[in-house]
Amino acid sequence: MILNNGTLVVTESPNTVGDIRDVLSRILETYFIPNGTPEYDKIRLSQEYNTLIECVRFLQIFNPTEIESNNQKKAFWINLYNLLTIHSIVHFQIKLTVWERPNFFFSAEYNIGGYRFSLYDIVHGILRGNRRRWWFFPPPFRGFDPRIRFAINELDPRIHFALHSGSRSCPRLAVYPADRIDEDLDAAARRFINSNKFIYDKQTKILSCSKIFKWFAQDFGKTKIERLVYLAQFVDDDEIRKDIQEEASAVSVKYLPYDWHLNSSE
Repeated sequence: MILNNGTLVVTESPNTVGDIRDVLSRILETYFIPNGTPEYDKIRLSQEYNTLIECVRFLQIFNPTEIESNNQKKAFWINLYNLLTIHSIVHFQIKLTVWERPNFFFSAEYNIGGYRFSLYDIVHGILRGNRRRWWFFPPPFRGFDPRIRFAINELDPRIHFALHSGSRSCPRLAVYPADRIDEDLDAAARRFINSNKFIYDKQTKILSCSKIFKWFAQDFGKTKIERLVYLAQFVDDDEIRKDIQEEASAVSVKYLPYDWHLNSSE
């Protein structure tokens, strides 16, 4: 289902990239209460939601090739993914978990420059450089699919700390300006890893962590040791960081249950 269909009333040249970022900022500031569940019912009745609907309609005439640098691309597609998540939850009137809507990550789409993009397409087709989600799945863009030219070929594993999927176990919602995307992705990685989603027991050398690190293991490194060394760089505790990096071969990894219930903002 395309969520941004509708007639456009163009009175001046729209700033689509900036408008997407601004409407996401206003929703975050107004409805994502610290330590509480986002008030999706209030969003549905709000002026901010009306602004969202008007804003995303202009994606119909937006050409993603206008975005030139990788930093600008990452910021735009991350923000758009997060906005489409919120739009989908509100539109489908999700109450408890996104799985109330069958195939949630495929079922809602935006028309962007005449091409359809779902949440799945944005993550795996664009931000992950048209990589498979599972080994038995084909890449999102196959054959001569014209959308492949928008893909970011240089994978940045930190995107997984910024993509907000509306669940308690996913990363916290934030807005990512292009001019500081590198610093903000580092901050997102540190925020996620220095939380209850990444717990290391130095005595037993057992790391209990989010299933995100299982689902996208190859994005963080080709081997377990590479992945642990990569993730450890974001650990604030000096002793834990050093222990994981130096004893990576001895570390056992366990994965925490993933809670798909609608998220809190922390």
